[in-house]
Amino acid sequence: MGAVDIFGTKSNVAVYRVRLQVLDKIVGGVPSSESVIKGWLKSRMEVGDRDLQELTQKTLLERFPDRQPTADELADALLESDAAPSINGFKRIPETGELAYEGRCMKAALKEWANSAYPGTDWDGKTAADTTVGRPLPKGFRKGLMATISERAFVVETFIGLGVKEPTGVEERIKHVMTPQGPRSSINRVEFVQSPLLEFELKVHDDFLKPEAWGRIWERGEDIGIGSDRGRSDGKFELLAFDRQ
Repeated sequence: MGAVDIFGTKSNVAVYRVRLQVLDKIVGGVPSSESVIKGWLKSRMEVGDRDLQELTQKTLLERFPDRQPTADELADALLESDAAPSINGFKRIPETGELAYEGRCMKAALKEWANSAYPGTDWDGKTAADTTVGRPLPKGFRKGLMATISERAFVVETFIGLGVKEPTGVEERIKHVMTPQGPRSSINRVEFVQSPLLEFELKVHDDFLKPEAWGRIWERGEDIGIGSDRGRSDGKFELLAFDRQ
């Protein structure tokens, strides 16, 4: 039961099927659970990660002075340390466990690209007199495209699958931040998935944008990318399809 069933009406809604191919890697930005971090710690200890040696030795002396702990015990102890690492990653589709890019993040990305492509209040086709792309916008409509997309374009999927259940890997990256004490650097650990194919549906009320505007938006999106660490050029993609259903 929904609004259409209750009122017996239906607005002009276009549905587009979108397919895009990430060219290199997409980086996760969601803080990982303790189980993910624990697994990463154990794997790094097994290969003798030099960055963990000092913390490991300190933890062994403080927590296990009289015996050698198991890998699980040591990983648990490291997690409780103030210097415990953090890892940003991906959410999972509850039913399948597949890693996913969130639909809300794709919606935010569309708004970002639209604002980059059309930063003012006008865009290609906005003042057109014809109605071939749906109900025309009201005369004097002064909202910018980013705000208009926020109200009229919606990603159907809550989670957009990345096609894998485990990340391709975890990278350590230097992060530079400005603090009250001045510039500081820290190590940021991130999960990434290599070159996934994403497919999702986009609902557009009143189908108010012409192909010229969509083309400019997606062209800008291909250069800006999706996911975290876009400033490093991660998440760039090629649009494979934008088909009206």
